[in-house]
Amino acid sequence: MKYPASGQRGHIIVFANEKGGVGKSTSAFHTCIALCNAGESVAALDVDLRQLTLHHALWARQESEREYGVKLPGPEQILLAQQNENELEEKLRMARIHHDFIIIDVGGHDSPIARKAIFMADTIITPVNDSFIDLDMLGRIDPRTGELRTLGNFARLVEHLKEPGMAIRPKALDWVVMQNRSRNFATKNERKVLDALEKIAPVAGFRLVPGLRERVTYRELFPMGLTLFDLEAIPELGKPQPNAREEIWAMLRALNLPSAALNKAIAPAAADGSS
Repeated sequence: MKYPASGQRGHIIVFANEKGGVGKSTSAFHTCIALCNAGESVAALDVDLRQLTLHHALWARQESEREYGVKLPGPEQILLAQQNENELEEKLRMARIHHDFIIIDVGGHDSPIARKAIFMADTIITPVNDSFIDLDMLGRIDPRTGELRTLGNFARLVEHLKEPGMAIRPKALDWVVMQNRSRNFATKNERKVLDALEKIAPVAGFRLVPGLRERVTYRELFPMGLTLFDLEAIPELGKPQPNAREEIWAMLRALNLPSAALNKAIAPAAADGSS
């Protein structure tokens, strides 16, 4: 595979998981809008052709701007006229010149264009639910001994794609597995899932971070292309929710993205626990 050779500036963040229903697009959307709120120049690209969930949320965001008469921070949306690896590479080559971050939402299945996106990524974020079903694509755990039997198909895919880029990527690839929809008080099964993830992580080469819990407010705002932080501009839609806002900041802090602006924005929450 080729790699964009010149003018590299933008940091490519790919949200990828070969299983659907794990909050991938929701996490991608919140990361995208948080970076825009921090003042970063962001581009967004949805290659999940069956759903286009990220792009639909961003289009809904524009409709909400018109409906409520407000101006909300948002990314430049990149669309592919031809769904192939060559066009993706060319679009990303240009986006890296003009933007600080490029957010890519990849479909929940293996495909050539998904592999190209993963290959070109600087950060890969894989959301998972607290379920053993979600673990199969990362690693297979012996149900009797609790030991790791073998890496899953997706873990092997990332391992295969990240090594060719090691010599040419500015920094080592950061693969993050994000635990979404966890509960405040983990069940026995959820604790077992966490133990399993901790065993898979050093072998597969990812690190674990907290994600977004299952909250009604996310489900209500997402179809309108809005986040909790937009409630300051559109207060009629609801009251601030400090716990949920801090949850988003905690997720972003754990990602360790190379953004001085974002780090500055989340520093007060890190220092005093406020949102």
